[in-house]
Amino acid sequence: MSDKAERSTEGSDSELAPSRLGTQEYWDSNYVRELSNFSADGDEGEVWFGATSSDEILDWIARHMPSPMATPTRVTFSHATGSTEPAKTAGVGRESIQILDGKSFFSLSPRDCTSLSAEELSIYISTTVGCGNGQLLFLLAQGGYPVESLAGIDYSQSSIELCVQISQAKGIQGLRLEVRDILRDPIVPPRRDGQRQGWDLITDKGTFDAICLSDQTIDGQRLAQIYPLKIRDLLVKPGGIFLITSCNWTEEELMAKFVTPQTGFTFHSKIPRATFSFAGSTGSTITTIAFQAGVPGSSTTTAAS
Repeated sequence: MSDKAERSTEGSDSELAPSRLGTQEYWDSNYVRELSNFSADGDEGEVWFGATSSDEILDWIARHMPSPMATPTRVTFSHATGSTEPAKTAGVGRESIQILDGKSFFSLSPRDCTSLSAEELSIYISTTVGCGNGQLLFLLAQGGYPVESLAGIDYSQSSIELCVQISQAKGIQGLRLEVRDILRDPIVPPRRDGQRQGWDLITDKGTFDAICLSDQTIDGQRLAQIYPLKIRDLLVKPGGIFLITSCNWTEEELMAKFVTPQTGFTFHSKIPRATFSFAGSTGSTITTIAFQAGVPGSSTTTAAS
């Protein structure tokens, strides 16, 4: 989202005024247009929050959840240099869109990875909610993360169709892509040995921002109030990480919304960014925070300065 959303003049001061950016019609239209552009000239669409933000997110993932298939010291993802190589498989078609039933997913709770074997590291799971044009998923796949451990969910059919077409062009086969509304549709987390496991990492790059701009409700609750609990349900197992990037909410506001007794989330870490001061307040244009699903014996912690 390129513009900061306006605060609502009614109700809670922590709500945003409804906007067309909070409607499915807007996003369907957006991805229909991006589909047309991609078919015409190969334009993959907008990189939300910019390429630098994506690189910072990918560097965070590489540090905290490294892949054994990537460079063992430090993984660098760069849009400018084009240094990442495409996967060596090809032929992703419509039949590649699979229900997220977890049949081929395995999981491992995030922790310090320096002592883990390559075999253990290879079973990390990541899903992107509101995957858009799939940019983050493709970069993870090109950076050495096994495609069978990556999944994308979006409520826009056009978004998923765009992801499939870009996958074909890049020769990336095996990504799990599904048209799902995370707030309304049942989404079955991954299983291992028949047991419900959940994802190790869920990423959100602008999805919560868009949800907060919706005027819709479910059972009298605004969608933004429901979303944190839905994310909790998807992570399921203790230790899972939710990595969110927002341009509409400050670090303190995101902490207040996601670190609650209901979610059981705790602050894990954040991506440092340049800050500015205005009217006695300090903030940044983009905020990225990692929250961790409840771990026995842990307590709610605040962000380090």
